[in-house]
Amino acid sequence: MSENIGGMEDMRDILHEFVVDSKEMLEDTEPLLVELEEIYDEEKINNIFRCFHSIKGGAGFLNLNNIQKLTHSAETLLDLFRKGKLDFTSEHLDLMVTVCDQIGNILNNVDSRLNDEGFEAEIDMICSSIDDIIAGKKDKTLVSKKQDEVAAEEEAEEEFEIPITDEMIQQFIQEAESGFEKIEEIMLILEKFGFEQKLLDDAYRLIHSFKGNCGFMNFKDLEKISHKVETVFDGMKNKEIPTTEENVTVLFNVLDIIRSSVQQIVKEGKHKVQGCAAVLELLDTIIPGLAVEKKEAETMSFPKDDKLLVAEKPEDADKQAKAPDDKVVAKTLQTDIRVNLQKVDKVINLVGELMIVSQMITSNLQGDSEKTSRSSHQLNNLITELQDVAMSIRMIPLAGTFRKMVRLVRDLSKKSGKQVLFETRGEDTELDKTVVEQISDPLVHLVRNSIDHGIELPADREAVGKEPVGKLIIEAKYEGNEVWINIIDDGRGLNREKILAKAKERQLVGDDVDEWSDDRVYKLIFEPGFSTAEKITSVSGRGVGMDVVKRNIEKVKGHVDIKSVPGQGSTLGLRIPLTLAIIDGMLLRVGKAIYTAPLLAIRESVQVDLSQVTIVDGKEVVMIREQLIPVFRLHRLHNIEPQYEKLEDGILIILEHQDDVFGLFVDELLGQYQTVIKALSDYLGKISGVSGCSILSNGEVSLILDVADLRQEIG
Repeated sequence: MSENIGGMEDMRDILHEFVVDSKEMLEDTEPLLVELEEIYDEEKINNIFRCFHSIKGGAGFLNLNNIQKLTHSAETLLDLFRKGKLDFTSEHLDLMVTVCDQIGNILNNVDSRLNDEGFEAEIDMICSSIDDIIAGKKDKTLVSKKQDEVAAEEEAEEEFEIPITDEMIQQFIQEAESGFEKIEEIMLILEKFGFEQKLLDDAYRLIHSFKGNCGFMNFKDLEKISHKVETVFDGMKNKEIPTTEENVTVLFNVLDIIRSSVQQIVKEGKHKVQGCAAVLELLDTIIPGLAVEKKEAETMSFPKDDKLLVAEKPEDADKQAKAPDDKVVAKTLQTDIRVNLQKVDKVINLVGELMIVSQMITSNLQGDSEKTSRSSHQLNNLITELQDVAMSIRMIPLAGTFRKMVRLVRDLSKKSGKQVLFETRGEDTELDKTVVEQISDPLVHLVRNSIDHGIELPADREAVGKEPVGKLIIEAKYEGNEVWINIIDDGRGLNREKILAKAKERQLVGDDVDEWSDDRVYKLIFEPGFSTAEKITSVSGRGVGMDVVKRNIEKVKGHVDIKSVPGQGSTLGLRIPLTLAIIDGMLLRVGKAIYTAPLLAIRESVQVDLSQVTIVDGKEVVMIREQLIPVFRLHRLHNIEPQYEKLEDGILIILEHQDDVFGLFVDELLGQYQTVIKALSDYLGKISGVSGCSILSNGEVSLILDVADLRQEIG
């Protein structure tokens, strides 16, 4: 019973890994399909083909017959585009998008059901549509659909030649080397302890993946050998081939040959395996029912000059390493590993704690000798470098998130009858992985909102002198210690009067609302349930999208800004901290309380002269360099007894938040301080103007100021 449970858990893990990998491939494929509708690109067709080929191979191994059938059908259709026998049209795009959607729908159920059953009717319908397109390009003399399929497969076998790039070869070699290392570990265990079902399943899966990659890359000899190795592992799984020392030795020898062949691809670009037939015969000796006897194999001699049939000796490897013209061998290409995010989080937390302890030690060092100062400086430099490396581990580019929007824009524009030119900028901008996951939904809502409420119908745009095709841009860029993501459209913009009317109707505002700035009025759209849509559609209208945007962005300590010009368009900006763990700050004292202000938000600090102070609209402002700057007194917000009440007695910190500037009145500046951000305890709730706290070198707690929140408090 326990063995069955263990086997079920193992299968669940394998299926989950397949689902995750397949979804990632589909996410990369959908934008390529949309782009093909505009401009045909052979490289994109090849990438799409590879995606379906890989998914089909994994589905075949896991007996996911429905996915295998659907991907095979799509693969056959893509082969026609690849060979130039069929032009890619909007009709084909719709069909391929439907295929992606159906595969995604099935994958969502595989994790829970552990199979892909229950979708036969939908798959038959899609495959029938694909077959109808394919049938129009087939030889009409073929007598049956089955013959059509066989002919297509044979034709694909003969003509399948995809241009292989250096990047594709690098990825192939990295995956191969990783798989070989795991297979070797498995064989060592099998040789020592005998049959083990899970290990054999893993080995079979790894060699099956390698075989599929060889097939895609058109490495025929390696594909044949790996297929035969796959047969051996299958026999071992079914207990038809014993896991004896002799059989495992044969597999080791063959694996050495495969690995040497892969290295030859790197060094010389050759993928032919010399003595391939002899290798296949060697494997035949341990497969039941095949003609070659094991005894013959033991006396089999290989060509002495065939370097690929002998594992490289250490001295040979040394010579290759010293040779100046040799390329890097396969092992050095594997530079990526998968690490559990919880482990990365723990490393980052430990680095933060190390920084605090270092500052405590430094501040309490006795004496001020040159040696002590130098050692302290070196320690701080090392910790800072360690901090940067630790933080960079979690950083990933926004390209993947942005590319998901391509499909979304395409579907929404077709559904709404609007024409949209979509552009992305700054895809290489990096953010913390968990932050990227948090902003995915907000981006979806903002894109939907821009197309549904912002961009007009072609006729409406032409009526006001605009081009019929609307523009939608998503851009990302670094600004100080933040990443700014802007969603820009050239649509109708926000309607202040309409927003105010709806707000008054729902009693969200008071009588003074007419005096509100545009920025404050526009932010009413983030109120829960707020919507100006006249009717509810499948795209929007229920007033939940923008509320989701605000909540998700606030979870990552970010903010949403709106700029809009009626008739010209809107820009919705997401302002997200680059790092959520460590900041450079300035320590400020107000009474007995110590605060930390983000250093990048501070423009300057000044002592104010009484002649610079005045009152405008009942608010305290100071004139600095011919600019009126509003003053904010922190002690009033947090009910603290300050040391100074008069502006001329204390210090005014000039803070900047985007385009706004304001002054923060404090008693004293205590100096710069690199600090680790800690979340406030839940029982404290939200504290106005505060984003978190930190522990100082003397063990005291300092509240970290939220500059954007303070700006809101000024109004």
